[in-house]
Order: sequence, then structure tokens, then C-alpha cells
Amino acid sequence: MHTKSFPLFFFLLLLTACSSSVNHWKQAQVEWEQKDYLGAIIELNTCLRDKQESDSIYLLRARCYQQIQNDSFAANDYHKALQLNPRLGEAKLELGRLQLRANDTTSACKAFRELLHSQPARITSDAWIELGRNAYFSDQFPRAIVSMNKAVQSDSSNHMAWYYRGLLYSRFFTPEGETRPAYYPFLDMPLAIHDFSECIRIQPDFADAWYQRAMVHFNQFDQVQGMRDINEAIHLEPHYSYYYSARAHQFFVAGNTQAA
Repeated sequence: MHTKSFPLFFFLLLLTACSSSVNHWKQAQVEWEQKDYLGAIIELNTCLRDKQESDSIYLLRARCYQQIQNDSFAANDYHKALQLNPRLGEAKLELGRLQLRANDTTSACKAFRELLHSQPARITSDAWIELGRNAYFSDQFPRAIVSMNKAVQSDSSNHMAWYYRGLLYSRFFTPEGETRPAYYPFLDMPLAIHDFSECIRIQPDFADAWYQRAMVHFNQFDQVQGMRDINEAIHLEPHYSYYYSARAHQFFVAGNTQAA
């Protein structure tokens, strides 16, 4: 009787040992990189169940929840991460973005302003970007351009800072869709091309920077360079229908109806 149960006992012991040897934190990071967000959440839940609570675990789980569009769970985890580490800039930045999405601009902008000092350069730059975007959509154009200038100055390696400032320099319309140059004196096509070019230099696989630079070239009647850029945008992001629509329009304007 004892002889028959002996192998089963050691088999269960071995199974338990193998299970406990799994590094769930590292596995969660691998699954995050592989965009398996639900799998990462399961691994992180195991970490927390095993009393491995840390700001990093809550931060990563919040980002996973954000990716699957569960904003309330994400916000809750960002708060938990900040309780463990009140100076965690990544958590405060993402929480502010969630607050913006929930139209709580007061709380969001307060969070962003708190990140303008004593934070890594990229966090500060991203905070300036968010303040600039909020100012733009509030029709506060002078404040928007000042914020985007600060974003570039804070971290010139942040490709999104160049991208968003390029958008400001190239925008012909306000958020309401009206052309009001008297209220928006920052239109500057050469500067827009410069900023999109810097963005592309830093992040050459960012399709929308190629697309936005193409639109500026088309607005300057540079069909050749515009087509080069929009073709690259489509090459990088072949499943985005808006790029094809924009290229079709340019083909039509040029009289190439077959290509359109």
C-alpha cells in the first residue's frame, strides 16, 4: 500500500516545486511585450496573491487594463502604485491621461503640472505634451505652442514632442473645424516639415509622422515629395484606410483617376 502511493507523493511534490519556481513577474513582462495583456494580468494576479506587492506590479497591470480598455481597473491600479510610491511619474502621467479621457480636465492638468519638476526628462516632456494638447482643444493656442516648445526642450529625443509641435505648426483648422488664422498665428509649413522630419529621424517606423509630413507637402503643392511620404506611411501601416483615402484624393487632384 505504501509502495504504490510513494511515487504519487513525490510526483505531487515535484509538481508543486516546479510551479513555485515559475517567475510570474518575468513571465508577465514577456507577455506584455508579446501583447498578451490578459495573460500578463493573470501572471501579475499570481504575484499579488503570493504577497509580491510592488508599485511595478500595479503599474504594469494598470497598463494591461488600459490596453484592454478597462479604464476603471487601470485607474485603481495607478492609485495603488502611487500609494506605494507617490513619486512614480509613469503612474501619475497615465492616470492624468485617463482623467482627461473621462473629461476631468482639472484633475488631469493638476497631475501633469506636478510632473514638470523633479522627474525624468521623458516624463516631463510627456506632461508638457498633454498640457499642450489640452490647451489646443480648449482654443488656447498661445499656451498650446508654449507647452509644445517646453516638451521639445525637456527631451529632444522624445519623437512625440516633435510630432505634436509639428501638428500645431501645420494645422489650418481649429478643433471646431473653422479656419480662424487671426486666432491661430502659428501656421508655419517649413517648421512643420522640420518637426515631422525630426520625429521620423528618431522614430522612422512611426507611420503617422510620414503621413502628416505628406499632407504639408501637398498643401505646399509638392506632389512628388508628398507622394513619397504617403507611400511610406502606407508601407508602414498598410491596414489604415484613411491613408489610402488621402492618397486617392491626391491622385484624383493630379488627374490620375485610374490610380485614384
